Amino acid sequence: MRTGAIIAATMLMACQGKAPDPQRDDVPTKGDILIVADQDLERIIEAERFVFESIYAEATVRVRYLPETELRQAMRSDSVRVVFTATLPGAEEVDFFRSRNLYPDDVPVLTDAIAVIRAAGAMDKAISVADIRAALTGDGTVKVLVEDARGGIVRTVIDSVLGGQAEALRNMAVVLGLDSLIHRLNATPEAIGLISFARISDLDDPACRALRERVTLCAVAGSEGPIIPNQSTLADGQYPLRRKLYAVLKEGKTGLGTGFVSFVAGHKGQRIILKSGLAPQTVPGREVELVTN
Repeated sequence: MRTGAIIAATMLMACQGKAPDPQRDDVPTKGDILIVADQDLERIIEAERFVFESIYAEATVRVRYLPETELRQAMRSDSVRVVFTATLPGAEEVDFFRSRNLYPDDVPVLTDAIAVIRAAGAMDKAISVADIRAALTGDGTVKVLVEDARGGIVRTVIDSVLGGQAEALRNMAVVLGLDSLIHRLNATPEAIGLISFARISDLDDPACRALRERVTLCAVAGSEGPIIPNQSTLADGQYPLRRKLYAVLKEGKTGLGTGFVSFVAGHKGQRIILKSGLAPQTVPGREVELVTN
């Protein structure tokens, strides 16, 4: 009788096999995953993660926020299955992925922008793209400040303002942290700061409102008149210094990475972006109930 019980227990354990590994045996709504994201978008991605994990209690989304240059390195890591970035994989990354039989999907998520800021109370509240270009190349008298030389803002400026010519960038100072940058602007009235609009876009957020009160948000003129960055001018393309954010999905299966990206790009995730003051890739519809008496 004792031998029979041991055999039965052994057979039961064999049928059950190993316990599922949440990092390998994940599905779109359950498991454990590591993703990396542009550090400028931390506030938005954290809001997405919080809601996603609130809905799917067995899902754990771990996020590392990195500057753009480090994102490109992390993109090659096998442990990273999703990258939220404003820079799509280049030729080297594509060749690397193909050597490993990976064909990532690039899912557009939202439109952010480069916001141009000056000291609080600045009289000059408008600047042209040509003036920004002159400042960056050292041809003007305006000083240019950024938070991180490794960040996506610098890459976007090089690509969209300087035509991809990194060697033309000769006048840019790095001031670590947004608080320090704002202090420097207030001490240097002739300077401008270039930051992600996502840092100050959500006027329902007290922290964003407090930052907006400490600076002057400049209108930027491209081929048209000066345009202030806001949700509408990003969505319709009027504001000239826009940048698209993508989710680069590189998992070779339909796992938790696919589930999270689908959520961010779907109805609920796009509503979170809409609330943040940025331009979602797809504008969620509004349901209106008409009541007649």
